[in-house]
Amino acid sequence: MATFGLFLATTSYATSANAATVKNGVSCTKTGSKTKVGSKGYVCGYNPYITPTKRTWMLTNCKLSNDLLVQLKEAEENMLIQANIFGYKTLTDLGNALGGQEQKDVNELVKSITDSEAVMKNTFCKKGK
Repeated sequence: MATFGLFLATTSYATSANAATVKNGVSCTKTGSKTKVGSKGYVCGYNPYITPTKRTWMLTNCKLSNDLLVQLKEAEENMLIQANIFGYKTLTDLGNALGGQEQKDVNELVKSITDSEAVMKNTFCKKGK
């Protein structure tokens, strides 16, 4: 029974006293730790828009959207490498040269990246959310 009491004493819970301090930008210690405040889920990690070199709490959607943004940027980079091989300096140049559905796909990728960055910066990853 003493072991169980020690377990309870050393286990960290998001109580009402410390839950109020959990929001985007507040320092945390263990990367990957998760907690919930009301209906909002948070994860401890490196918020790309607040302090990318320091661990802080961020909305779970901030982390998920950043993971997606990284994938979009990798796709953009791969497409740009291919465009450069064919003598195009930008994806817009490539899209204009290809026309049709390919141009729409390139434009949609660029728009997705721009829109994702705006949502992250202004909503999901914004300090104090």
